[in-house]
Amino acid sequence: MRTNYKVLLPILIILLVTQLSCSKDFLEIEAKGSRIARTTLDYEQLMNAVALQVLYAPSLYLGDEMAAQQTYMDAAAIRTQRLFRYEERIYDEDQLPSETWHLSSLYTFNKVINEVMESQGGSEQQRKALVAEAKVGRALCHLYFLSDYSLPYNPTTASTDLGVPLLTKADVTQNSFERASVQESYDFIVKDLKDALPDLGPLTHRRKFSKVAAEFILARTYMYMLKFEDAMTHVEGAFAELGKSTIPLALYDYNIVLDPNAAGTWFPDFGFGLSNYPLPAVNQQIMYNLSMTNFQLQMVNAYVFSPETAALYDPEDKRLLLFSDEEMFNPAVVYPKGMRRFSASLFNGIEVGPSLPDLYLMRAELKARANDLPGAKADLETLRSKRMPANVATVPANIAQNKEALVRFILEERTREFATSGMRWMDMRRLSVDPVYSNTVKYTHHLYDDDGNVVATYTLKPERFALKFGERMIAENKGLVENK
Repeated sequence: MRTNYKVLLPILIILLVTQLSCSKDFLEIEAKGSRIARTTLDYEQLMNAVALQVLYAPSLYLGDEMAAQQTYMDAAAIRTQRLFRYEERIYDEDQLPSETWHLSSLYTFNKVINEVMESQGGSEQQRKALVAEAKVGRALCHLYFLSDYSLPYNPTTASTDLGVPLLTKADVTQNSFERASVQESYDFIVKDLKDALPDLGPLTHRRKFSKVAAEFILARTYMYMLKFEDAMTHVEGAFAELGKSTIPLALYDYNIVLDPNAAGTWFPDFGFGLSNYPLPAVNQQIMYNLSMTNFQLQMVNAYVFSPETAALYDPEDKRLLLFSDEEMFNPAVVYPKGMRRFSASLFNGIEVGPSLPDLYLMRAELKARANDLPGAKADLETLRSKRMPANVATVPANIAQNKEALVRFILEERTREFATSGMRWMDMRRLSVDPVYSNTVKYTHHLYDDDGNVVATYTLKPERFALKFGERMIAENKGLVENK
């Protein structure tokens, strides 16, 4: 939107000038209004400069797996407190929302899509590949835009529910933004992804969109739309691409990497998280690096996973070692009722993009929904065997033989795998309109005192699945309609 493009465009230009300042072409004076990029290599460098990272995404504080500690809540940012309390107002009248993180990237993606085919140098195939990668990026940004500002996809109301403006121009002078419907928004995302697939290559870098990443994102989009057969087609498409990767892809075995006595362990822990947790660039579970930063010293002890979430884990589940049951800077204080804060990779962010754990869990859920219970069990146990000892990794027989019980168990597994990452909020959105599993969504948050007593309860209203833009954003962007 106009305000955000204008704020972010100077940053983008500075990045471009910094990266390309050694090129003779970019030392020359260009005519007013001319394009910064001209050659195919210029546009490739534009794409290489994109790093999708979400700062303190709202989903981090909205999931029903979350709880909060009264002692530390006053020190937490007001925005995060309001999100946790499911309040109608997140921003004051004079504030712009920070959820529009994707707009600067959309400017770059649209610039590449609209201009690179006319660029100098490079082959036709190279230019088509850049368009394809930019379309995947544009689709992903719109998908997260929808997840913040639209209601979940409901087949019966999607054609009338408000989606988001569909941004297709790299134009900072644009000053009118009409919201498409949710249906139109999802159709736009699906089309971009489908159009991109034929021109995408294998995975070569975790910050470069590949065919496996696009198949994954398309599958995730269809799951949000409750179109499970379509989702399965693209989940299988992603699995088919795994073996073509030129960089390592594998599930880490937490029985080994979280064993303090094993070679290559992610320990020792120096008090700020697992010191050897892999960086996104070399994390073998990641197919595309999309991370959410969640670490702020003043509120590191405020947000934890809830006692109900703690009860989902087997005591031998190694994923618990990614969390701490002790307060940072005060390890003598242990959180009550099994609550824990995320402590691994505090400074690198939490990965929420295309990943192997999510791919296995998506296929397990889709197989279970399609009544392929043995297949679902096999995929689920492939992941679980890497997360806990063999004696507890097996899915209980009474669950494995019952379709609904198995789907519910898989949904719980998603919480165990992705607790406090913001991923649960995405699941809550799609499950809230699921005709069978909507009762797996909880609509309350609890605030606890030091003894584990509930001192406040906050209730999520269904309309707050869509955040409000706020008065300033509405005033500064012509045609933008506020959510209820």
